[in-house]
Amino acid sequence: MDHRFVGIPELTDVPRVAVVVDVMRAFTVTAWAFSRGAEKIVLAASDTEALALKESHPQWLAVKDGAPAPGFATVNSPGLIRSLDLTGRTVVQKTTAGTVGALAVANAPLVLCASFVVARATARFVQGGGCEQVTFVVTGDGGKATEDLACAQYISQHLAGTDAAVTPYLLQARISRPPTNSQTACDADTRVFIPTTSICAWRRTDSPSP
Repeated sequence: MDHRFVGIPELTDVPRVAVVVDVMRAFTVTAWAFSRGAEKIVLAASDTEALALKESHPQWLAVKDGAPAPGFATVNSPGLIRSLDLTGRTVVQKTTAGTVGALAVANAPLVLCASFVVARATARFVQGGGCEQVTFVVTGDGGKATEDLACAQYISQHLAGTDAAVTPYLLQARISRPPTNSQTACDADTRVFIPTTSICAWRRTDSPSP
């Protein structure tokens, strides 16, 4: 299996299989939202689009990066999202890096949104699809975010058939940047409570399976 690692600015074609990585914190939040019962997550290209979707669907919840703002139910925080009951709800998510990266490869036949909490499940899903080439989109810091690259490398090792231990990769992620709140995307309790079968993915129905 052939793997490549690119930042969002380096995307020049449509990959057949894209694994979009945002550890801090978009796709850690996404995984937690599904774990808390969310039925669907819609990725928005801007705060304005997120609010417009929320206005069109008043029962939906909108989530964004940064400080709290009118119209948004909460911010992009694993610690906050896991305290909510999202059973049957649709969540609209807009972030600085993760959702941007996912939307950049939205035309790919298969897109998976990954973080450490769903890393091994993501690897198992890709292995089960018989994919020959996987593009890892490292979304943070123009493709240089240490925590995102560490997660992508960890998944890549499992795709290569290596039963790599997660600890060294988590240590890379922990030292990559100071935490901005009391719940980082690499906390041990975050990893424990996410079901190991969870994945965050979509497949275009008008494209052949990889």
